[in-house]
Amino acid sequence: MADVGSVVESGTESNKKKFSFLLAPEDAIGGDDPVVLKYTMKGFKQIWQTEIYRNYYYEGITIRPVVEHIHQGAKTYSIEFSTDKKRFIFVPCGKFYKGMIAGYKKNPDIMVFNTTFLRPNNNFFHLSAEDVEKIIRKVNPKKAVITHYSLQMLRENPTKVAKALSDRTGVEVIAAEDGLKVEF
Repeated sequence: MADVGSVVESGTESNKKKFSFLLAPEDAIGGDDPVVLKYTMKGFKQIWQTEIYRNYYYEGITIRPVVEHIHQGAKTYSIEFSTDKKRFIFVPCGKFYKGMIAGYKKNPDIMVFNTTFLRPNNNFFHLSAEDVEKIIRKVNPKKAVITHYSLQMLRENPTKVAKALSDRTGVEVIAAEDGLKVEF
């Protein structure tokens, strides 16, 4: 995948400065043709293979894969990052299913959602704003961010979609944009 390769290549100055670790599913780091190229893997001091519900520790942060997603051709997981004082959940691409909500602990400080579509699209295994609303209502994060938009979402205006989600759920929802910084 070009994304991880480009980030690692530029961030490590062609592997001269190594990142501390990579946490990734087996299909991303194993086999003959991994998503993360073997050359790119040299840019990490450690590589950890994601296992659902297993805790990983880094500088006072607990990292825990909490929900396995349904996604075409790749394993993806929602990941919870927590410290003694804060809890952050990242929800990547994947098809919504009712059982996924049970994997999230209630009331995290913030959740970031890859929100590709306005409404569910059965042709793609990606979350929609309608799916995100269901998760927000059940999990009740203090704050939420939507990101990873399709052209459909961009035409609908993600800021307006976020405002509508906020109005309907009572949770502050922010539309991500380049350079966004969020206090939580």
